[in-house]
Amino acid sequence: MDPAAEPCFANERLKARYEALIDAVRELAAELDQPQQDGDVLAIEHGLELAHRMVGAAQIDNLARIDAGRLHRIDGHRSVKAHASHVLKLAPEEAGRRAKAVRGLRELSEVAAALRSGRIGLDHAHVLVRVQANPRIKDHVPGQQKRFLRWAATMSFDDFKLKVLDWERTTDLNGGFKDNERNHANRNVRLIHNSIEKVWDISGHVASDQGARMREILDHYVEMLWQADWAEARARLGDAATISDLKRSEAQRRADALARIFNDAAGAPADTSAPPIVHNIVWSSEAYLGLADLLGADAAALDSHWSATLTDPGVQRDQWCDPDRYRCSTLDGVPLEPVEQFFSSLVNHVRRVVINSRGVVIDLGRKARLFTGSARLAAQLQHPHCIWPGCDTPTSRCEVDHLYDHARGGPTNPANGAPLCGFHNRWKQKGFSISRDPVTGRWRTYRPDGSEIR
Repeated sequence: MDPAAEPCFANERLKARYEALIDAVRELAAELDQPQQDGDVLAIEHGLELAHRMVGAAQIDNLARIDAGRLHRIDGHRSVKAHASHVLKLAPEEAGRRAKAVRGLRELSEVAAALRSGRIGLDHAHVLVRVQANPRIKDHVPGQQKRFLRWAATMSFDDFKLKVLDWERTTDLNGGFKDNERNHANRNVRLIHNSIEKVWDISGHVASDQGARMREILDHYVEMLWQADWAEARARLGDAATISDLKRSEAQRRADALARIFNDAAGAPADTSAPPIVHNIVWSSEAYLGLADLLGADAAALDSHWSATLTDPGVQRDQWCDPDRYRCSTLDGVPLEPVEQFFSSLVNHVRRVVINSRGVVIDLGRKARLFTGSARLAAQLQHPHCIWPGCDTPTSRCEVDHLYDHARGGPTNPANGAPLCGFHNRWKQKGFSISRDPVTGRWRTYRPDGSEIR
């Protein structure tokens, strides 16, 4: 069956509704094909997304009816996934996503209702369905639906996904640790010569802790090469130099940085020991101290590694795994397995970071005109990427600027600083302003006319 072909209906009322839907979509598409005002083009975008979500929910619901009635067996399909892939001509990956949603949303009635009303997107639902499929914690997921829906309504999709996965990680603490142990045991990297293309292909995978440290070293070398390229461009062109004048692209610098790491390692004396590792992982204080209690560590013995105290008196250590407060990640927000990171912190050097309930890092440095040193790091640690709505530039590649302008008395401390990519840091000067909600800690961005960018 071709999904674009005319279907056969027994129910005349259902047929009329179907035809009205198709006609409405065609008429809307024809109208949009005509010249439109910019405001109308932006306004209709919301309606189209709402319709996409509601139709997507209806597709899943209908596939659930096919599954319940075993209608896929009529033509010999072994599963609703096979049915959807063949009949609707879907890619196997998309057919699999819909089939998983059919199973998962049976247990997540509030999520299903939110999807049908368009309050959440299909991608939100698929994240929750994947977590609900974890057999070790599936019984805990239905009771958290209201919390998940609140996150979906107030966060970007990337932040929502990370928050849900953090919840899964802290709820399935032992399972996550075992999964990461297995990932570490199966670590592998290949450097293979491609004789056809005459290039070398690098592929492989490592566990979270090892990967985070490798990435930090690679990023350090990439930054070093960027500085060298920028210095060369300035020497060649002076103040007229721009990013486009750099002699290497970002991809080329990554490749050269990896080669430089290999060369530096090969040139080091055989008896050279590796320098001490700095534990550059961002923890919320509740998470670290709470995990110490859970694992039976002596809190007094941790003082040499972690001298932080809870910044909110009302917070108890048994709240350490509350996803609204929890954090264990790299600087750029890549989540890490907490048990592994905790034990790593006991044997490696720790860079202490304390975050209060609003996500504000304590002031780590003396006041200065520019954000440098520890003050800059503290401001970066507050968010994994540029805080401008819709921007996902990692914080390690962002600038740090004053939210309340320094020229008007704004202090140089982490509470008044935030990571902004170079583009949006300059764009802010066009009359836009950014403030931080004193209760929730969320950043709010306002247009020159005072309206908020949601």
